[in-house]
Amino acid sequence: MNERLAKWKKKLTRENMAVAALLGLLLMVAAIPAGGKEKKAGTDEAETFPETVEQDVSAASVLMDGGEPEYAGQLEERLQELLSAMDGVGEVKVMITLRSFGQQVVEKDVPSEAEQTEETDSAGGTRQISSERKEESTVYITDADGSRTPYVSETIRPRVEGVTVVAQGGGDARIQKNITEVIEALFDIEAHKIKVVKMK
Repeated sequence: MNERLAKWKKKLTRENMAVAALLGLLLMVAAIPAGGKEKKAGTDEAETFPETVEQDVSAASVLMDGGEPEYAGQLEERLQELLSAMDGVGEVKVMITLRSFGQQVVEKDVPSEAEQTEETDSAGGTRQISSERKEESTVYITDADGSRTPYVSETIRPRVEGVTVVAQGGGDARIQKNITEVIEALFDIEAHKIKVVKMK
């Protein structure tokens, strides 16, 4: 036994020890990213699941929180504050109508598979047959507590349909023009959808 140990020690040169140390270091480095990736996958990585009745999110849109009246009210308050700061406008009241509810567009994963086959008939002729299969699924995000929520890729705000402004200086043509131009620039709507009148 002692003789074998002595022979093994002689073979264990500095070069062999350096190679062994490098191999050990490489094994340690290779193990680190794998563990980190597993941990991340359980927390916040996006996952995809086939559509079911329970998971259906109305084909890619969710009504915005608060609804149309609350959003219109916020716009009215901000517009009133802005217009009242303009020269000659004075006290002002605003009413805004919206075209529709806003939407939250849910991300969809649509993988597709294409397949081509060649068939030979009894007369020796050949024909190509192509087929394609698509399966749509909603992309979900897994939160830290394990709950899943659909991944919203885009939020579409409700569009403004029309604006009515009642202002103390609304009887002045110059004031009317200034108010109309401001609203056109803010909401990207045509001048005929904006009405400015004088407050009594």
